[in-house]
Amino acid sequence: MRPALFEQPRDKLAHEVWKDIVLAQQLYDAQDWDGAYAVIKRFLKRRTLRAQPMTYDALGSCAQYQGRMGVALACFRKALEIDPHYVEARNRIIMIRDALPETTLAQAQRERDKWWAVHGAPLYAKRIPHENDRDPDRPLKVGYVSGDFQFHSAVQVFHRIVLEHSDQVIPYFYSTTPYREWDTITNAYRVRPGWRDLVDWPDSLVANKIREDQIDILVDLSSYTAWNRLLVFAMKPAPIQLTGWGYATGNGWPAMDGLIADRYVIPEDRQHEHVEKIVYLPSVIDYDGTAGLPDATPLPCLTQRPTFGVFQRSLKLNAEEIGVWRELLRRLPESRLLMKSYYCPSLIEWMRGLFGAQWAQVEIRGITSSFDHKVAYGEVDLFCDTWPQTAGVSACDAFWQGVPGVTLVGPRVIQRTTASFLTILGLTDFIAETHEDYIEKAVSWVTTRKEELAALRPTLRARFQASPIHAGYVEAVEVAYRQLWRDWCATPLSIADARKRLERVLAA
Repeated sequence: MRPALFEQPRDKLAHEVWKDIVLAQQLYDAQDWDGAYAVIKRFLKRRTLRAQPMTYDALGSCAQYQGRMGVALACFRKALEIDPHYVEARNRIIMIRDALPETTLAQAQRERDKWWAVHGAPLYAKRIPHENDRDPDRPLKVGYVSGDFQFHSAVQVFHRIVLEHSDQVIPYFYSTTPYREWDTITNAYRVRPGWRDLVDWPDSLVANKIREDQIDILVDLSSYTAWNRLLVFAMKPAPIQLTGWGYATGNGWPAMDGLIADRYVIPEDRQHEHVEKIVYLPSVIDYDGTAGLPDATPLPCLTQRPTFGVFQRSLKLNAEEIGVWRELLRRLPESRLLMKSYYCPSLIEWMRGLFGAQWAQVEIRGITSSFDHKVAYGEVDLFCDTWPQTAGVSACDAFWQGVPGVTLVGPRVIQRTTASFLTILGLTDFIAETHEDYIEKAVSWVTTRKEELAALRPTLRARFQASPIHAGYVEAVEVAYRQLWRDWCATPLSIADARKRLERVLAA
């Protein structure tokens, strides 16, 4: 998300102050997080400048990309001190807390409770009854709300679902994707009769449009990520509201009727830990591989030094992981760790300090095209999963290219996605329970078990394609939708809703 750093006040700012503001925005847009952070800090010190929440939001975003999560949280909380209703800052706090190793499930839910109390509950209290036709067997109108109708990793998860429905589902696409992000993927949606361009629409008008379209099931594909419309969901414009695919952890408040998951990420005996009803599918996500990618390469470590891979963004990196990777490299001094993403200079220096002597075994590569990014897995023997936020689409990218990974499993949904994929694929020997287990599994797979790994590599894509992560997924989604709809049709109106409906009829 690209926050505006500052709203130009009506009174004239000193020339040098305004120059700093413009410079900070330019540096931010260029993803120069170190430079933007320094400039924002400088102009925040000026006594003539009235701090606004988006300024601290931008400062926190820079700190986040620098890997300084504590600083980022402090900035976002400062933005909320200035304006308690600045929802973007609260969204970012939730996502950072989700990604911290020390966060418990209860703590993650408390952050969601705060969001709901301030932003959601007042809107939810004003909801009105739904007048959808309660025919349990008619075609369903399903609305998808997302800021990612564009070339984005999330598209590989939901693109096939929303575009390949049977005639029993009539899809609508409520887009909040900014115009600057539109591309050929966007155009694939725009030609559909259910396309709705809602960029810059007020939340209340979006909710009214959804009601006007008589949507039966409304699906949130963004959750707390960029360009979401969570406030629309708080207004409850559809009888059934679900969240999933875009961000696996759930929204955690009562306006959402269901959270899409599978029985590994949320075991049945742990459903009570979640606010939403769990909607079980064969896999927590669907995945459709990129067309035209080459077949898996031969296992590199058969002829070269072992190569581990971490192709993850800065939000998923933390000191605990790096300590484990450092020990892994120490035990295999002939190995290397290939890290690939955009990492700013200060983050790289932070990692250098944590890796210590093992930094010589680390290779950092910057961002490339998505296609070349996936091709780069050809150099990797085994990917090292991050935690607590384990891989989603990036794990599937690796599997598609024949590269499995070792993962550390934990109690939260965010800690179990890669382990879910590995379980579905019958590869549970890659799932670790402790740090030591993680290291030992990684070492053994590229040394004593490398012949097994070499045999698995060329078969993994076909195994993946035949698995429930891909095969039959759209059909399973429609079965789940139909059951949810029938359950709603069979539920009588509450007395309060019946009274509100009668009042509306009489007023008309």
